[in-house]
Amino acid sequence: MGPFDLRACFFIGLSRATVFSSNRVFLVRRFRFYCEKIEPQCVLNEEESHHLSRVLRIDTGSQVEVIDGKGGLGTGKVGKIERRQVTIEIDDIKRLAPAESGRLILAISYARGQRFDWCVEKCTELGACHIAAIQFERTVKLACGHAIERLEKISLSASKQCGRLFLPHITGPDRLEPGLKRLIEQYPNSVRLCGDASGKPVALHKWSKNQDVLFLVGPEGGFSPEETQFLTHLDFQFACINSNILRVETAAVAFAAFFNACSL
Repeated sequence: MGPFDLRACFFIGLSRATVFSSNRVFLVRRFRFYCEKIEPQCVLNEEESHHLSRVLRIDTGSQVEVIDGKGGLGTGKVGKIERRQVTIEIDDIKRLAPAESGRLILAISYARGQRFDWCVEKCTELGACHIAAIQFERTVKLACGHAIERLEKISLSASKQCGRLFLPHITGPDRLEPGLKRLIEQYPNSVRLCGDASGKPVALHKWSKNQDVLFLVGPEGGFSPEETQFLTHLDFQFACINSNILRVETAAVAFAAFFNACSL
């Protein structure tokens, strides 16, 4: 391998244009922004406009990218910069169809403080399709609607950073029984796994890459007997991803990374 080959591999997948010249790699960074609808002229909302003009201090004419979180990617240049909005002149639009199988759905016991924020950020980077906050009997704290709005912003920021075009669906908080029943209705053919140190080792190779996987992360205090009985009734398989007792966010991120590696 040449001296710059490893650097080229490292930057694959980031939101940057890569220019190759001989054995050298030059990176032309393109910042990525969000707009609900990608059109020939995209008008960014106030928050995205502030980030572009005030934080990053991008000038008129600079090349940028715009995503809509639904598979659309627009490439263009910064047009008019005003105090509360910025217009992007789009030159090229690409659209991807959403996946209908092979998706990762995470149902996670809500964690205290910034731990769940970090969990959502990392699971977004690792490609989770749906992140559902679940309330168990031993969950330490129930989230509120404002918390979910904050998580959506965290997920958007992570999506722009990691280069994904589809925002994960974030729902909750839901009680265990209605929350899981809704997820099963939405993903009826999913493989249903439940993290448990006493369960059988995870073997995703037994299932097709085209199958959805619904992975449940319970509270650190464990499941109540009634919850265990309910999960068994719904055909959840108790699966071990580590012999140690993991924090909620560690278990979710560990399984997301494992699922992603097995899906390549």
